Amino acid sequence: MRSTTRTSRKNNHSLHTWSFYRLATFIEYKAKLAGIEVEYVDPAYTSQICPICGSVHHAKDRNYICRCGYHTHRDLLGAINICNSTEYIGNRYTA
Repeated sequence: MRSTTRTSRKNNHSLHTWSFYRLATFIEYKAKLAGIEVEYVDPAYTSQICPICGSVHHAKDRNYICRCGYHTHRDLLGAINICNSTEYIGNRYTA
């Protein structure tokens, strides 16, 4: 997040002093106002597990190429695996 935002003198100090805990607190607060429940997912190995075959191996640079032929950007792979880590139980999703 820090490296992708535009910087200015006004925003530079406030952005770089935020902790990720504070960011998570703000996200929880805004989600609660909108009636959205926040679920935390363990991010371990999310950018190393193939969503097709389930094999685990490291990505080279930013590209993930699996032995089964699946290939994508490493960050997209992590987002896909986090999205797939939730399951629908009853009337709600759980992580």
